[in-house]
Parts: sequence; C-alpha cells; structure tokens
Amino acid sequence: MADQKIPGIYNYCDRWCERCTFTARCSVYENELDAPEGSLDMNNKAFWDRLSENFSKARKMLEQAAQHYNIDLKEIAAQANDIDLKQKLIRQESRQHPIGELSWEYSKLSMDWLKRQPGMLDRLEEMKGQLTMGVESVEGGKEKIESIRDSLAVIRWYETFIHVKLIRALSGKVKAADDDFGEVAESAFGSDSDGSAKIAMIGIERSISAWAALFELLPENEDEFLNILGTLDKLKKLAMEEFPKAMSFHRPGFDD
Repeated sequence: MADQKIPGIYNYCDRWCERCTFTARCSVYENELDAPEGSLDMNNKAFWDRLSENFSKARKMLEQAAQHYNIDLKEIAAQANDIDLKQKLIRQESRQHPIGELSWEYSKLSMDWLKRQPGMLDRLEEMKGQLTMGVESVEGGKEKIESIRDSLAVIRWYETFIHVKLIRALSGKVKAADDDFGEVAESAFGSDSDGSAKIAMIGIERSISAWAALFELLPENEDEFLNILGTLDKLKKLAMEEFPKAMSFHRPGFDD
C-alpha cells in the first residue's frame, strides 16, 4: 500500500517534516500529528505535561515487567549509571574531536552572522520595494526574494543539526568498538554512525548551496561568506575521511 509505514525512516532524516514527501509513511510524524495542540512546543506547558505523562506510563510498564520476570531494577540502575558516565566521557571526547570542534565552530559562525547582519533583511525589503516601483522585472525580483528566504530557512535549519549529528556519529563509532556497549549502533541498513554522518553531510551540502546563493545576492559580505564556505568545505572533507562508507549507507525510504 502507498501509505504503508517505512520502518526506521525517521532515524536518518533531517526532521524537517514540512519539506518531507514521506510524512504519510512515517510513524513518528503520524504520532506527532495526533499530539494535542502545544504538546510539541518545548516552550508550552502542554509539551512538558505530555512528556511527564509518557514517562509515568513507561515507568509503570517497566516496574510491571521487572516484577513479572523477577528483575532487580536497582542492580540495572547501578550498571546504567556506569554506562551513563562512560557515555558522557565519549560525548566529551567527540566534542573535542577535530570534527566536533569544527562543526561547533560553523554553528557559531552561522548563528553570529544571522544575529548581527541586518543587510540581508534590508535587501529583502529593498527588493519588495523595487517590485512595486518597477526597478526590475517582477519575476526577477520574486525569484531573488524566494532565493533569500529559502537560503535562510536552510541555513537556520541545519546550523546546529550538523553538529548534533556528527557528534552522534563520532560517539557511535567509539561505542561500536567498545565491548561494554555490546552490539550497538548497527541496523539492517548498516552502521548507525555512518547513517548519522550521511545525513550530517547532506546537511553540509545543502548549507553550502544556501550560503553560495546568499553570496551572489549579498556580495558585500564576501569575506565572511568565504570563511563560512571554507569552514563547511573543510568539515565535509574531514567527515568523509572519518566516515568513508557514510555516503553508501542506505537510508530507508530516502535511498530506495
């Protein structure tokens, strides 16, 4: 059936549901779609109420299962604390990795530019005015405005996403080689670290295209744009060296 759900499709997507053509086949999207109003907004009380309710349900189910199978939850909790400490050390190590540091540097460069650069928004308003005054063709002006809007949307969406996914990829690679974590980070599609690295690299490529488009429209920012584009290019090369099999990873749904 056309609307049959694709198992695991949500694990290697960019979470940009508004631009996804697979929402009808994603169980996570379906679950979020049915959620009460405000329950997906972290700044809304409904979000935290729903989260608390889900935790309570999960806790009761866990206690019932432990009692049924005679499992000592305290012993498991002690083991989990040891694993949790190790995971924190792995995340710290991943952030200090050249890829972790460079991806965070890009995030800061992007966020800083968007916060302090008024020329971009001024240019958009200027183009709107030109449309009404006939300074340039209506179609040409509309294309430029849409190009700026689309580029900004892409840049904002991926500016922290890239860092998060690369940290997950780095952490997963370390865990996969650590006996304490057992059989982890593997799926029918390949290594989870490769899958995370792939969607991060896709985000890098889309961000490069978006910044290049802005560069053409706002050439007065040449130095900053070249620095940002250079950072992204270097990050992509480092990621490809660290995860040489990433781009061949098969993402369910998207790569079918």
